[in-house]
Amino acid sequence: MLLQIEEKRIEPDIALVELKGRLALGRESQRVESLADELVKGGKLKAIFDLTGVDYIDSAGIGILALASGKLKEAGGKLAVVSAEGRVRQMLEMTQMNRILALSATVTEAIEELGATFPPAAA
Repeated sequence: MLLQIEEKRIEPDIALVELKGRLALGRESQRVESLADELVKGGKLKAIFDLTGVDYIDSAGIGILALASGKLKEAGGKLAVVSAEGRVRQMLEMTQMNRILALSATVTEAIEELGATFPPAAA
């Protein structure tokens, strides 16, 4: 299955990006990189990439996650990645992406991770 990308908003300032399929070298995966740029330009500095629907990731996909994380971090934001146990999670840990990305098992954990890092928005 090619990569499917769906963007949602949770809470007032967190972008949730659900990915399904293969996060690998190709045009669809490059869309994830463009999306990171759009988030930063739109002032959305907290993002969660939900990879629970991703069944395959290669080095290009891992590089795209690192690049997206770097773009958000450079703008003062943070990327949290949701990855259930399995092959994708093993690849992220094997490549030590868990050292630069906040890996969570659920979207709820990722929201808590971002909330713990950022103070609530002023009213």
